[in-house]
Amino acid sequence: MVKITLEIADNGTIKTINDDNSNGAGGSTEIKTVYDFEKLGHKRKIEFFYELANDLGIDTGNSYEKNNIVMRIDWGKSYLPTEKEVLNKIKSLEFEIEVLKMMFEDEEDDLEKDKDEAN
Repeated sequence: MVKITLEIADNGTIKTINDDNSNGAGGSTEIKTVYDFEKLGHKRKIEFFYELANDLGIDTGNSYEKNNIVMRIDWGKSYLPTEKEVLNKIKSLEFEIEVLKMMFEDEEDDLEKDKDEAN
């Protein structure tokens, strides 16, 4: 049986995985991972949650699936961004929109090719 234990540390979390039947041979294995959240911040916290989900056998999906659980860093609801932050976010969102439009245009081109080849 695999047992996962989380312990609070001064600067983050310690995850311990105990497997009392390693490789099906009855051996015991213990793996400790220290997650330092103070130095590496939110990015490391996201990695922690993905790794924990994986350890627990929770499928978060992948880039080829329609539905994929995505953890991201974003502004809090009550956060008041600076003008520069707003402009950067607008730029980023405009880029995402352009990528989506290109995907749609590529799909339309493929449909037209299929029609031409069928005729």
